[in-house]
Amino acid sequence: MQKIDALPKPAGPYQVGFSHLNFVDESRVDSSLQANGKNRDIPIIIWYPIDEPGERFPSKLLKSRDLASLKRYPLYRLIPNSICDIDTNSYQDVPLSTKNSKFPVLVFNHGFSSYMEQNTILMEHLTSFGYIVVSVGHPYDGVASYPDGRSIPVDLEAIKELTKQSRANSKTFSKNIKLLARNDLSIEEITEYTGNYLNASKSMNDKVVIWVDDIRFILGVLEKMESGFIQSQFTHKLSLEKGIGVFGQSYGGAASVLACCLDNRLTCGINIDGAMYGGMNNKYKYRRPTLYMDSDMLPGRSKYFFYFNEDDTYHIMIKGSKHLDYSDFTYIAKIWLLKLMQLFGEIDGRLMIKITNDYVLSFFDKYIKQIDAPLLERNPYSEVVFEKRLHE
Repeated sequence: MQKIDALPKPAGPYQVGFSHLNFVDESRVDSSLQANGKNRDIPIIIWYPIDEPGERFPSKLLKSRDLASLKRYPLYRLIPNSICDIDTNSYQDVPLSTKNSKFPVLVFNHGFSSYMEQNTILMEHLTSFGYIVVSVGHPYDGVASYPDGRSIPVDLEAIKELTKQSRANSKTFSKNIKLLARNDLSIEEITEYTGNYLNASKSMNDKVVIWVDDIRFILGVLEKMESGFIQSQFTHKLSLEKGIGVFGQSYGGAASVLACCLDNRLTCGINIDGAMYGGMNNKYKYRRPTLYMDSDMLPGRSKYFFYFNEDDTYHIMIKGSKHLDYSDFTYIAKIWLLKLMQLFGEIDGRLMIKITNDYVLSFFDKYIKQIDAPLLERNPYSEVVFEKRLHE
């Protein structure tokens, strides 16, 4: 069995730095019972381009305290402690690169019950090509890790309630997901089946609003960093004038696209294998370039949003992939989580990482950096089913 000692080296010209911060939203009281009436406290990790790390060592993939918090959720209990020994390619709190006066900004959102570093390979890849990438933590719905040493696990009682609701509506969900996999559907049928499967979980539809508000709060933080109101090395270094890209995996993917519908500071968005909970609400207007990246598990669930977006829209499905293949686990965890193989597909983890990295980078290059992205014109991968709808 192969042992993973380090993440793959990113392919871009920059090396990678990161900072771990948190900000309190004084305008919102956290609705979680475990928050005890305190204001919403949002942790973030900022990955950014650097020139040289000096004599520092790269960070480890996961802190032991955060692994302990993660293991409170049964899905992750098989992860061995050795995950905390894996080297990343990121160096903490080193100076920002001086090779550019400003860098474009992307905002990432983790999956439900997950953690901010779940896609570190992708974060490092994007950063190495000159992006500043901000991963937003969503407390109580994922592991919230803070720079002062706090590590807050998922609210298990809330998850139990969500699981109970999900089981009660599983037949409705499964029936409509199966119908959406067909290729002969009318627009009316796509609309009906999408509404049926999303409305099977009212709690998930309601909760996504909190995540959208988290994202929009952090957008305000970034503006204050750029202006110098919040003092940091990022003052006058964030290229916000062309807009910010937003993306996420699973539940974070849905929250990302919904935030893009509401906030003009967001130029484009990517949903990585997430059900679009809350997305049928009429307040969301799909008028931004969007990429939907689906696994082989639930083909068709993004159809409605692909067809009804009023701007350039792309959809890929990676054959042989499953939900957790869209995370670092496809690279580091298939060797460990054999009992959870129903969450991993047969695709090779390294190939999965390459395809994901290539498409995410290409999309943001086109719509944030506004440079050519040949991958969005011609798909070179036999493993990828690719379609697009472009608007003049």
